[in-house]
Amino acid sequence: MNRQYVLVLAFAALLLAAHAQPAIIGRNPEQVRVLFGGDTYFGESYQEDYVQRGGTNILVEKGYDYCVTNLSRLLAAVDYRILNLEAPLTAHRASAFKPKEYRHCGDPLKLPSILGRYGPIAYTLANNHGFDQGVVGLEDTIFALKAAQAQWFGAGNDLSEASRPLLQKIQVGGSSVTLAVFGGFEYQKRYDERFHFYAGAKRPGIAAVDVPGVSQAIRALRQRVPDAFVVYFVHREANYHWKDAEQAALLHSLRAAGVDLVVCAGAHMMQEIEYDGRGWIFYGLGNFLFNSKGAYVENRVPPYSLPLVVDFSMEKGQLQTRLRVYPIVSDNMIIAYQPRFVTESELSTVEGLLAEKSGWDAQFRAAVKRGRDEIGPYLEFFPPLPNAK
Repeated sequence: MNRQYVLVLAFAALLLAAHAQPAIIGRNPEQVRVLFGGDTYFGESYQEDYVQRGGTNILVEKGYDYCVTNLSRLLAAVDYRILNLEAPLTAHRASAFKPKEYRHCGDPLKLPSILGRYGPIAYTLANNHGFDQGVVGLEDTIFALKAAQAQWFGAGNDLSEASRPLLQKIQVGGSSVTLAVFGGFEYQKRYDERFHFYAGAKRPGIAAVDVPGVSQAIRALRQRVPDAFVVYFVHREANYHWKDAEQAALLHSLRAAGVDLVVCAGAHMMQEIEYDGRGWIFYGLGNFLFNSKGAYVENRVPPYSLPLVVDFSMEKGQLQTRLRVYPIVSDNMIIAYQPRFVTESELSTVEGLLAEKSGWDAQFRAAVKRGRDEIGPYLEFFPPLPNAK
């Protein structure tokens, strides 16, 4: 990416620092709970296709609320929700990207209404479907989210707008902290040259991950907003795979650029969680709610996803974060389009797989604690202690 892109990122961060939404105040005045959820799409495109193939449309047969039933207590338990919206919200179907295999669109009223009823919510649009219906689809999506009083980031009418972070004040323990969330879709040549997905200086589109750019933007942001806690919400198109070396290099480079918390989505399944010496990196949240049949069995991968809840609090004037994943089962051939929280036995499977694939030694395994609360079973991640046995 060129220098102009870097400067635009920095300018966007500076400009928006003074324009955050009203502060989020938790039900517990001493903390704010923020949910980061993975791939989210009611699946209208998939369901319509299944009908054409002689199947049924679960949205017509059961209704939209049916799919959210088991997730409602998670959505209701947090104070703020940030989800990866995997489709334009539009009735527009005349996509110019005919060579693209999957081109999605979703109901512009249903999703914002159903998910927005739980409280303040924001969506990243920076993914491999955010521009599936071109400029019209993006414009319709932004209009639908604004009408529902939802926030969005990761796409826009030009590079400046697409690159801007979500800036949200949170009030914890009498102190104010700025949550700054960048969104980006990993750069892929075909999405640039064939589909023209990425925003340009005068071109609508989505934000590409740009490590040098975000490094500049974070420095500029922290000059104006010293209390900023920076999250980068990455999207990769690597369906039903554990992490690869390229993904690891990208996420570690974002950490080195000054990002406090890196989360990634796009694989439709959970991926590794590792500690880099300063904090935990979440390689793949998987799906939050994604109404396709999926391909877990064919790819021989586990059917689990990892909604992440971050609790923000203050201790002796210092910001503290508490990280918990609440594993869910995402294979719709098992759960009939109702994502559910894992059983205790399944939690053991999830923990074992994460330990194996992430290469946790005794020190790291000791830093991961199991528990259960009003939401469901969880794994909580603490800083590893040296010489843990």
